[in-house]
Amino acid sequence: MEQNSMFRNLMAGVAFLLNTISACYIIIFAFLQDGAPLQTLFGLLILAALLMNIFLAYVNIGRGVSSRVQKWGSAYLVVSIIAMLIMPAAGFAASSVYDRPTAVVLTLVAVYIPFLAVFLIGAYHSWQTRGSTAAVRELSSEGTNTNHAEIILTGRKKLLIIVLTFFLFPGFFTAFILLSRYPGLLQVVVSPCALFFAFVFPALAILILKLYGSPRRPFGLTITSIGFILMGIFMLPLFAVPSTLRHIEEDFSSTFGENWQEQIPPVISSQLRKTRFSLPGYFLGYFPGNYNYRKDILFYEGSAGAEEELKLYFDHFSPLSGDGNLPGDGSTIIRIHGGAWVVGDKGPSNMLQMNKYLASLGYTVFDIQYGLTENVDFLPLTELYNCIDKAAGILPGESASLSLGAPEHLRGPYTLDDMMNHLGIFTDYLAENADELEASTESVFISGGSAGGHLSTALALAISGGDHDHLFNPDLQVSGYIPFYPANRATSFLEMIGGAEEWINVESLVRPDSPPCLIFQGTNDGLVPMETAKHFKERYAEAGNDSCVVIYMPYAAHAADYLFGGYYNQIFLYYMERFMALHR
Repeated sequence: MEQNSMFRNLMAGVAFLLNTISACYIIIFAFLQDGAPLQTLFGLLILAALLMNIFLAYVNIGRGVSSRVQKWGSAYLVVSIIAMLIMPAAGFAASSVYDRPTAVVLTLVAVYIPFLAVFLIGAYHSWQTRGSTAAVRELSSEGTNTNHAEIILTGRKKLLIIVLTFFLFPGFFTAFILLSRYPGLLQVVVSPCALFFAFVFPALAILILKLYGSPRRPFGLTITSIGFILMGIFMLPLFAVPSTLRHIEEDFSSTFGENWQEQIPPVISSQLRKTRFSLPGYFLGYFPGNYNYRKDILFYEGSAGAEEELKLYFDHFSPLSGDGNLPGDGSTIIRIHGGAWVVGDKGPSNMLQMNKYLASLGYTVFDIQYGLTENVDFLPLTELYNCIDKAAGILPGESASLSLGAPEHLRGPYTLDDMMNHLGIFTDYLAENADELEASTESVFISGGSAGGHLSTALALAISGGDHDHLFNPDLQVSGYIPFYPANRATSFLEMIGGAEEWINVESLVRPDSPPCLIFQGTNDGLVPMETAKHFKERYAEAGNDSCVVIYMPYAAHAADYLFGGYYNQIFLYYMERFMALHR
């Protein structure tokens, strides 16, 4: 008994120290963001604090501590579950807001404060545990434990156990989604948020144990095993980070030279991301930098036929005037949204914070629309996107619409030929208005995800190939392109949409002098298999072009980059901004 008490007091002391350090570092990170010192060290301390809090709540179940400590342990578990569910949702919501002050306030209120509360309650719980002097006699026999369990299992507690267990077991399905190439849209949520789930399910399991009162009986042992097995599974993407970084470094060195980092001028590299992956950044996300933006600028209005109702707009993001010597230095980025060529839109559904971030680095960013096809019956996806879009009414101000659905003015019987024509119209608009838009036509990058990855690939290769000057303005000089999980081999689907063979098979456009490309690809993508990116890189090699790099993200599903501070987006963004610095 005395040894157990000493061990618990030691753990409580360590937990108190870790929680206090973590709470202080959250405040430091709020001010310094990516410039915060020792992010790897303090990230590990934050992780250790969260693990210690979970373990301390477990060892405190019904043994040698006061009811006050038990209540604070339960409070910690409940608050941590709520925080771990709210934080990624709030982070996405904040990244979907155009206005910087609104995004910052939303992040502070819905991300920083809940996470800070986790450590403050954890610190108080650990302090109370260490100072507890309750003379609670440790039960010595299994029979006594049984009677104790029978006594505490009132009707209300039984109901709570059933309800909490009901929410615990879906963790297996969630884990299956993470470990497999699950084809449903739930994959989008699971892999970027896996580390949040790693603390939700064990906390849920310990809450069940606290209600049950006997962790050593078969039911208690089962619940304990489930909670900690799920924790281990959901930590797999984190464990994969070191090997992921090593492989990316090897690929960059073999493609761009061993000294590729030295090719970037120090005045530029000093303004890029300082960390490849930051645990504080994962949990807390990042405030947007400084930028200007204009929404809904019309660049094309149809007048007859199928395009009579068609209106195409773009959003324009640019650095603040007077911000000189930025890494982008006025280079242009054209971003094309995804959505299976059927749904989607510019803005929040096209990773809005990426536009803001790149503009803060000095790039001029254009987030553009194109016609969406009605030639394919994809009603379930359209209805789901529209449902999510309506639910987004909780977001403030201008972001009341996530624009995930299919805007009526974009829908029509459009083929790939029409879509490429729409993109071509924008290239003419850009070239004609480059001075007014403060955009460079001599250094253009093109990027997009999924269907947008396919279209950005087609656009970049067609412009640089020089055989499509009738469609795309030849004044644009493509410096590189960055497709995210490009759906280049969705051949049967693309054939249903219709269009020229070169737009269906974009690999046919690759040439020895095609511009460099950097591809984001998840290994567990259930919609765009990783083999698609592999084949595309092989096509570059067959053409005698070695300037294509694929970054494979372990356990990443489709659209795994949507969480701006998540594992995958942090890592990819570090190399993406350096890729552009090398080639602009």
